Order: sequence, then structure tokens, then C-alpha cells
Amino acid sequence: MPASFQAILDKALADYREQVGIELDKHPFVDELGGRDSPDGVLKLLEDKANAFKVYRDGNRMLIDWLNPVVQAVHTLSGVLGEAVPFQLAKPIFIGVDVLITAANGVGSSYDALVDLFECIGNFLKRLRIYTDISLTPSMTDIIVTIMVELLSVFALATKQIKQGRFSRCIIIIFNIR
Repeated sequence: MPASFQAILDKALADYREQVGIELDKHPFVDELGGRDSPDGVLKLLEDKANAFKVYRDGNRMLIDWLNPVVQAVHTLSGVLGEAVPFQLAKPIFIGVDVLITAANGVGSSYDALVDLFECIGNFLKRLRIYTDISLTPSMTDIIVTIMVELLSVFALATKQIKQGRFSRCIIIIFNIR
């Protein structure tokens, strides 16, 4: 990974650690991800984590439906960055999703807000995927890396809000949901 991208990723990981108190590169989900570098493999792991919501909800299909475009787009975008930023950039994002789902487990009111969050992010990332069909300029590569790092920041903020019991209200305010 080029030094500039590594510096951006290192800062994002440090910011996440500061906000949430979790070191993503040492999280147990790192081992679970192991060699699973396909979207389907990652989505299966996250689906298993989301199944814990069944205790609080009658199924989790809506959450998985909105996780799917997020995982697919993050995987595709990291692949487009090619050898410059291999799966290394996507892995912390997937671990951040796992931490977020785990934090929301047991907080029934967070489920709907979590679905809303992934729906908004998924819709945004689906639109962003059109850039994977063109050859990337250095500026566009920087923008994609920045967006992926910001995703990690969003997941850190959401996790922090869940831990403080304010996640549902935060999402309602941010997305103007009634």
C-alpha cells in the first residue's frame, strides 16, 4: 500500500480507536474474516452476526438486504483501487460493521435505526459504483479512499451513539426520519 494511503488508513484506525475504544486490527472478527475476501464470504459472516437480532425482531432480512449493497460496493471499490490499496482498506470497514452490529445486539430500538443507516449508505455506495467502470484518475482514487475511510468514521460514530443509548435519536435527526 502506498505510504499516503497507509497514513490515511492509520489515522482512520486511530480515530476509530479513540471514538469507540476498540482496535480494529486486533478485533476477533479479524480472524473470522481470515481469507474470506469475496463479498459473499464477508456477507455470510455479517449475516451470522445479524441473526442475533432475531431475539428482538421477527427476522433480520431487511438488515441483510441493506448490508448486501454496502459489502458489495466496498469490496468492488477496494478492488478497483487494485494493487495500490488491496483488501486492506475494506477489511477494517467490515470489522467496523461487525462491531456496530454487535453493539446494537440487545438494543431492540437500534435495529430500525441500523437498517436506516445501512439503507442510506447502501444507496450512496450503489451510485458510487458507477466509477468502477471507468479508469480511475489519481484524484478519483484519492476520493474513493477518502470515502471508504469516512465510512469507517460513520460506523465509529454510530457505535459510540449506540453505547451511549442515543443512536436511534441520532439517526432520526440525521436522516429526517419520522
